[in-house]
Amino acid sequence: MNSIIKDRYVLFSLATVLTVAFVCTVSSFNAEGIDGNGLTELEGMISDPSASQNGTVFKLTDLNGNEQRCFYGAGMPSAPSLCKLTGSFSSDGTMFFADRIVVIER
Repeated sequence: MNSIIKDRYVLFSLATVLTVAFVCTVSSFNAEGIDGNGLTELEGMISDPSASQNGTVFKLTDLNGNEQRCFYGAGMPSAPSLCKLTGSFSSDGTMFFADRIVVIER
């Protein structure tokens, strides 16, 4: 056992595996958002708008088929539309609060 710990190839392999695992973990939990300002961008199809007292609640289906409940306080583009949303998630992650919506022309 002691000779395995002293083997430089084993130590190099172990260090490489730990470095890759650390980099993957840090990059997957990046809370800084785009440009370090805490904002996140989502892209997908908006649908099912429902007016509320302070704005509009709607559904965003991203390009992978995942659905996210969203809120936007200003005027909404017509649904369904392919859009890019900029904003942030609620503290529990169940709602995305959009600060800006841009319709994507394709």
